[in-house]
Amino acid sequence: MARYGIVVDLDRCVGCMTCVINCKEENRTRPGVWWNQVLQVENEEKGRIVYVRYACMHCEDPPCVKACPNDAIFRRADGIVLVNKEKCAGIGECVKACPYDVVVLTPEKEYFASDETSLDTGPAPHQVHRPGKASMCTLCFHRIDEGLQPVCVAGCPSRAMTFGDLDDPEDPIREKSEQSAPLQAAVGSIPKVTYAFPQDLQGFVEEEVAKEPRMIKLL
Repeated sequence: MARYGIVVDLDRCVGCMTCVINCKEENRTRPGVWWNQVLQVENEEKGRIVYVRYACMHCEDPPCVKACPNDAIFRRADGIVLVNKEKCAGIGECVKACPYDVVVLTPEKEYFASDETSLDTGPAPHQVHRPGKASMCTLCFHRIDEGLQPVCVAGCPSRAMTFGDLDDPEDPIREKSEQSAPLQAAVGSIPKVTYAFPQDLQGFVEEEVAKEPRMIKLL
């Protein structure tokens, strides 16, 4: 069985927000819900702006799973962390437990109030988001199950992300993962989304993201 993950090369990310927009279009999350974010970190001393693609880390030992009293959050055999919407009671313990602050409760607000929308087709199952239920990046499991990459990876124009099987020695992600590191490793959740940091900036990026990350504003 595969064990999927993503390596994000922060030297390649240009902050174009393509991953954010593609994720929104693919999953049709509700207003104000961004499963993918691009955070902006500025280092005045080195004259660098670092853009950080940020989403669910699909941890090996996810705190959100432990926190849910209804066992509504689970890890698939391939390591993808998902929410069982039928079991979720919207208590929000998972939101508080996530060390990366990427779990949200789906709001009531919709883009289109009526059943008739400007979209060409009705929502697929992965695009249905019931109010009050927990949600976060699903790693586009519906695409992975069809042999495709997550939409954020597939659409990245600067090829800043590498997706693959972390346990496959022949997979290109294997070597990249060995040269990368997770954010907030001390948390101990063992994220499967890791980062290749710019030289001498790992500590600074981690501190800034943990302190008060800023998502780039969409115009």
